[in-house]
Amino acid sequence: MNLRSRTLCVIFIFASSAIAEEPSPKTAKETAAKPATSNRAEKIRAAAPIKNFRLPTFTVEGFREFMLRAGEAIFPTPGQINVREMELTLFTRTAEEQIDAMLAAPSASFFPKDQVAQGDESMRLERTDLTVTGASWTYDHKAQKLTITREAHIILRAPIGDVIK
Repeated sequence: MNLRSRTLCVIFIFASSAIAEEPSPKTAKETAAKPATSNRAEKIRAAAPIKNFRLPTFTVEGFREFMLRAGEAIFPTPGQINVREMELTLFTRTAEEQIDAMLAAPSASFFPKDQVAQGDESMRLERTDLTVTGASWTYDHKAQKLTITREAHIILRAPIGDVIK
């Protein structure tokens, strides 16, 4: 064995013994005092962007509610997901799992706990009866509300009846 391989062996043995050490009694007591139901999702961090990100959401009954897809996702804070090439598919929340609408944007921030998506760039919402485009927008899924503050355009494909008379 040459000097280099001996050094690597010593480093490996040292690292292995450091991992295998028993925790101190104080650490064990502190660990036991922590509740077992701590929210581990808040501790998840991604060191690099996640490619082809998918986040499905279901109702209490087990029906699809929405599916967030993105070409890339980054978690800057535990309660926020920044996405690029976002596509948010909204379902009818029934057993048929039909698509109700699709919202697409080049970039956005998504807040899973509040079920809110927002972005400064452009967005496009497509439904069978309308198309909405705009910029500087917020979509609140719980309230079923889309707010656009710049360049809003709406194309209705449903009959509007006698409203214009």
